[in-house]
Amino acid sequence: MALIVGITSFNRSAQAQAQPEAPPGPAGGDPPIAAPATEPASPPADATTARAPSAEAHAGAPALQSAAGPGPASPAPPPPAEEEPWKKPLSVAAWARVGGRLQNPGAREKMDRLLADGELDLSFSGEINRFIGVQGAIVAQFGPTPTGGNIAGSATLRDAIAKIKFHDLLNVWIGRMIVPSDRSAFSGPWSMGPWNYPGFFEPYAPPIGPRQGPLGRNDGVTAWGKIAGGLFKYYAGAFNLHDSSVSPLYTARLNLSLLDPEPAYYQKSTYLGEKSILALGVAGEVQREGSVESLPPPAMGMPPGVPRKDTFMEANADILFERNLGTAGTITLEGAFYKYFGDFERLDYSFFALASYLTPSNVGVGKLQPLVRLQQAKPKNADPYVLIDAQMGYIIEGHAARAALGYQRSDLSGAKGNALFLGVQLQK
Repeated sequence: MALIVGITSFNRSAQAQAQPEAPPGPAGGDPPIAAPATEPASPPADATTARAPSAEAHAGAPALQSAAGPGPASPAPPPPAEEEPWKKPLSVAAWARVGGRLQNPGAREKMDRLLADGELDLSFSGEINRFIGVQGAIVAQFGPTPTGGNIAGSATLRDAIAKIKFHDLLNVWIGRMIVPSDRSAFSGPWSMGPWNYPGFFEPYAPPIGPRQGPLGRNDGVTAWGKIAGGLFKYYAGAFNLHDSSVSPLYTARLNLSLLDPEPAYYQKSTYLGEKSILALGVAGEVQREGSVESLPPPAMGMPPGVPRKDTFMEANADILFERNLGTAGTITLEGAFYKYFGDFERLDYSFFALASYLTPSNVGVGKLQPLVRLQQAKPKNADPYVLIDAQMGYIIEGHAARAALGYQRSDLSGAKGNALFLGVQLQK
């Protein structure tokens, strides 16, 4: 009997060694918007082959005898069924940004009015099978408006995307999504160092930069792919597909990462020292009859005029350099330039430049991140618009828990302004 138990134990050990290792679990996505599906792991080995003990397990094993004669050893229990390695459970995330601003909207140089705003995003993503995924999100906002404000706030659909993966070189996303234009669009305010999204020169007006849509989204289709795990990526899209009265907005972008790859559809404006980044991006947009003449309001009793139209085009380039210097901290340098084309475009060009530093160790429960950013936009028939931000960030849990305190100086063709701002961002 002792011999039978010993041989049975030996056989089970050999079977365990013959089992293939379980594939590692997929990496988590980058909040607030869930990253696209990771590469599917190799399927598990055939179950029958995996359960068969190796030849070495039987070589030289003595015959087992019992009082009733020869008999088989006790069978080993079957291995537990493995889950499909490509399939992740539905990912759900909640992001919140709340902030305050000390500024008088009617007299922008005075800091005698305290205003508050905030945003809550609820997003989800998951895979249907190894080729098809889904992503969606809703957003709720509150804060001042051009007519004063409404405490009830507003809520709307942010993302609704069907994802089809043919290969690393070809993914097709259909629905409401970020327009692939510049790095800031992919990052959003959630994954950048500055608290304020770039391009907000004029109060309550859309940001100056590439054409996108509310919250940087638009309804359309994007084809994109990557090479060498994300060292090179391309994007090509068509948008404005919800509105039959206007021509589609066509976009294209190329991104080259010379150090660490950026494999996901989305890109951050800072990785807070987790990656070494030297990335170059170029992009463009074109829309037939997208540059429209602005007409004054019609005189009383007169019909409105018919505006003239021209083709709209925009071209931009951006660069991001980020390096973790170990005990010396992390430095980040970023810049972007935008050029606008069209007979009836109000702006000629715009740009921004940024520099920040992240301390190597905590001060209290988080790291300090001093930052400065210069923005400028040039109207065709006016002096430049200028914004300067000086900010101190406090990074507690990466982008998932951070705070920012800063000062902004503005000059809109001679109309000057001052503002103090404070913001807190949290994710769960």
